[in-house]
Amino acid sequence: MDYTAREALAAGFDHAVVIVRDEVRQELLDHIATYWPPELRVSAVTQGPIAGTAQAVASTEELIEGSFGVVNADDLYGGAALRALAAETESLGPDEHVIIGYRLENTVLTDAPVTRGICVSGPDGYLEVVVEQTVQRTAAGGFSGRPIRAAAAEAESQLSGAELVSMNLWGFSEGIYDDLDRALALFDPETAPHVEGKPAELLLPDVVAHLVATDLARVRVVETSGRCIGLTHPDDVPLVQRILAAAGLES
Repeated sequence: MDYTAREALAAGFDHAVVIVRDEVRQELLDHIATYWPPELRVSAVTQGPIAGTAQAVASTEELIEGSFGVVNADDLYGGAALRALAAETESLGPDEHVIIGYRLENTVLTDAPVTRGICVSGPDGYLEVVVEQTVQRTAAGGFSGRPIRAAAAEAESQLSGAELVSMNLWGFSEGIYDDLDRALALFDPETAPHVEGKPAELLLPDVVAHLVATDLARVRVVETSGRCIGLTHPDDVPLVQRILAAAGLES
């Protein structure tokens, strides 16, 4: 998150809104005051009552004016991707959004399985669907993928690694807030599917997918050649530390 804050400021963003739990709010703000660039204005907001990334983004509405970007705190996106995001968000229409897509091979660190959303776009470069798959490297150097919602008998597919995937690096026009409010009003945590012992979540990609499928919004897919480094498994930490040290980003 610290690296993303620095790179976002360098890309042209001047305000960061952090969604944080109340119990760690002050700890996080103290950390930000110590490690983040002082030129970057920072606001903190507590998420509303519904679990999931849709509510997280909706909770920032009173603090945002105009178009904006969305990032995960546990992914290192790289300066090139954030510069592309900054440039793309400047030209968004009222119901137009953007997603920065990474090549699959640039998002997988180890041989452990990870979840990736394969972006399928039309000839005009606009998103048609995101197919969530469980992806894993193969011994031959490629990748195998299996749609998460696949039938039990559905075979795995072979992926080249050049497929564009979503790492939740989004750019939205401010019209997304009305769409999120409508989706949240229709969402019933009591009846929505969920893992036992965990609350039902309304996910941002699912809201966007509905908007695209119903022609209520368009999402441009913009490719970045950079690498996205994510912390998916505990065993990823030493590897990420080595990658950052090799890039001169250890501090």
